[in-house]
Amino acid sequence: MTVSEGNPELTIQAEGGPDELFALSDWFGRDDALRGRVRQVQVPGPEGHMSGVLLTALAVAVGAGGVGPALAKSLTAWLTHRRSDVKLTLTRSDGTQLKIDAYRVDSPQVLRELRDLLGGTDTEQ
Repeated sequence: MTVSEGNPELTIQAEGGPDELFALSDWFGRDDALRGRVRQVQVPGPEGHMSGVLLTALAVAVGAGGVGPALAKSLTAWLTHRRSDVKLTLTRSDGTQLKIDAYRVDSPQVLRELRDLLGGTDTEQ
């Protein structure tokens, strides 16, 4: 995990190819609170894959300016409006992970879990 200018980053990976991440990146780009704080990054593939295999992910700088609540709300809204299934893995800079299988999204539960994951950042409104 990387730290950008002293701010922790949350990485978001999606199963099923880059289209989900492109859609999520576009969604975040329309959110005033997240615009400019999300970037595409390459992360190592899971153990058992060929060494050197990199996967595309999104990195969100969550340590500054109250981005945590905005990220939680925006991601929950995106998941709620999905017409297809999606599986996401969110990884905090300390290695803590949250896996979301968005088949039937329980928005309040996802929001609570996102706030728990972001607990080390500024999540108060």
